[in-house]
This record gives sequence, C-alpha cells and structure tokens, in this order.
Amino acid sequence: MLLMVEFIQANIIYFVIVASYFIGSLPTAYLIGKFKNIDIRKEGSGNVGATNTARILGKKWAVIVLLVDVSKGFLSILLARLAINNVNPFGHEVLLAGMASVLGHIFPVWLKFKGGKGVATVCGLIVALSPLQALIAFFVFMTSIFLSKYVSLSSLLGVYSLPASYFLFFKFDNNSILFYFFAALALIITIMHLKNIQRLLSGKETKISSFAK
Repeated sequence: MLLMVEFIQANIIYFVIVASYFIGSLPTAYLIGKFKNIDIRKEGSGNVGATNTARILGKKWAVIVLLVDVSKGFLSILLARLAINNVNPFGHEVLLAGMASVLGHIFPVWLKFKGGKGVATVCGLIVALSPLQALIAFFVFMTSIFLSKYVSLSSLLGVYSLPASYFLFFKFDNNSILFYFFAALALIITIMHLKNIQRLLSGKETKISSFAK
C-alpha cells in the first residue's frame, strides 16, 4: 500500500492529465437535453455545445452549458498546477492537461467520441493561463458577434487572436511553447468548424437572431 501511495504521488500529474480528459468529456449539453426529454444530438446542428443548446432550448440553458464547459478547461489547468506545486505554471504537463480537457470535450467517451467543438473549454484554459489574452479574445469575439451575428465566425476569430496576441504582446520571457500550444488549439478549432466555414462561405450559416427565444 505504501508503495502504491508513493507511486501515485510521484506520478500524480499524469493521473491529472487522464482525469482532465474525463472532466472535459462530461457531456453538459446532452445531459441538460435529456433532462428536458430532448436528445440534442438529433436537433438543430446536432452539436452538443452551448450554441446548439441556445438554438434548441434557449439562452438560459445555453448559459448553463457554457459556464460548465468553460469551467472544465479552467479546472484542468488548476488541478495540473496543484499537482506540480505550481513549479512551472506554463509547463508542458500543465498544457497537456488543458489539451486533454479540450479533446475530452470534442471526443467524449460517453457519447461514442462525438462531442462539441471545444470552444468553451478552450476559453476556460485561456482564462486560467492568461487572463489578459482571454480579455482580448473576448473583445474580438463580441465585436465579431455585434458586426456579423455569426457565433462560428466569432469563435474562430477569438481563437485566432490567441497565437496572434501572444506573438505580439505576451511572450512570457520567450516561452515559445505557449505560442505553439495556442496555434495547435486554433488548428483544432478550425478543423471542428470546417462545416461552419463552408456554410459561411455559401451564406447558409445560422445567425444568433434565429435561436430559440
């Protein structure tokens, strides 16, 4: 038993990384939909995220989904930093835990690996990693929403602002791993929005004005 405890203590960060995946994989929108006797995967866009929740169930439930999904990313970073005693708050173990939560949200084991698009969970990561960059991304998102009324376009622009703002303003003593981390997040979110990009280009993407009242 003592050897097991010592093993866990020595490798706790790896347990946190695995736990971050399962935290991220909590299917918030699906569970709320089931509470309302609706399988959200069969309604609207079929996506189990805040945007489709707003479209099908209304803004009140979408806010709940958004807050929970954001907290998943934030919690993964917090737990990882606690596991390493905050020795390197931007270290690769911390970033791996954050990435695990995003991948858990996108590929949840509970829903046969078909989840949301990861934007809200990424938001939680950035709030924990760099609040100033989170504010910049939020400003970009809200400006785009105001001008275009497209959630997908605004989400993409907000995520793209992360590597851009890091490169321009937040180099954290030349810690380049963060730039590549943000670039990887931007690539993942882009891949998850390929169908949205196609609809944007064809003028068929849904605007927020058509969501449930």
